[in-house]
Amino acid sequence: MTVLICPVRKGDSNEELRYAIRSWETNLILETGLQLWTVGYCPTWLNPDRHIEGNAYESMPHAVFDNVFTAAVVADDEGEDEVVFMNDDFFCLDPVGELLPVKRDVSLRSQLSTFPHGVGTWWPRSLLATLDYLAEQGFEDPDSFELHRPLVANPRVMAEVLGAWVDSAGYHLEDIDTVPQWRTAYGVMGKVEAYPARDAKLSAKQRGVGTPWVSTSDQSWRVYSASIRKRFQKPSRWEIQE
Repeated sequence: MTVLICPVRKGDSNEELRYAIRSWETNLILETGLQLWTVGYCPTWLNPDRHIEGNAYESMPHAVFDNVFTAAVVADDEGEDEVVFMNDDFFCLDPVGELLPVKRDVSLRSQLSTFPHGVGTWWPRSLLATLDYLAEQGFEDPDSFELHRPLVANPRVMAEVLGAWVDSAGYHLEDIDTVPQWRTAYGVMGKVEAYPARDAKLSAKQRGVGTPWVSTSDQSWRVYSASIRKRFQKPSRWEIQE
């Protein structure tokens, strides 16, 4: 079975997650079949194949990092040699028969240079922290794996990479001001061979829906939710029917 691991924020009101899962069941046509694991919070309307408690931190970046770390350790302990990390707002709009390793079509340094106002917010600060850490490890111009697409990963390697970063910081996770970008840390430190791809994030101003993968924000979900709901009206097998 292909194990899909999805970090989930607190709260039962999560329609993006509901329709993302429906899209995975409908269009991820993998020979092995699918298992759904959630880590963090499990909504009352959802019955995944496995749930791992998480969301140990109030800060979203810290919680997600720790959720991925925790899930990787659990998956490795249970003998999984490959899993797929998802987001709760990834939608698969057309049939997909294989999940390929992908990376961003620009380097991490180039991606960071696109922020005209520097690193004032958490996202570019995190990119910079990742770049600095990878440079210390000997990767002067690393690739970026920051894509809103599924990440195929070896859970043992993921756990080792994220654990090494926390250990190197010399702090408990809650004391770290900025966590690194776990996708890029894994992709570079794990020496993953991947295909360059464009990001799948939709903006609120965009027109039309891409294919096969798209991802929404709170703003763009308002624009595209009607179209996505219309595509995936049938509840998934993991939804609890009232």
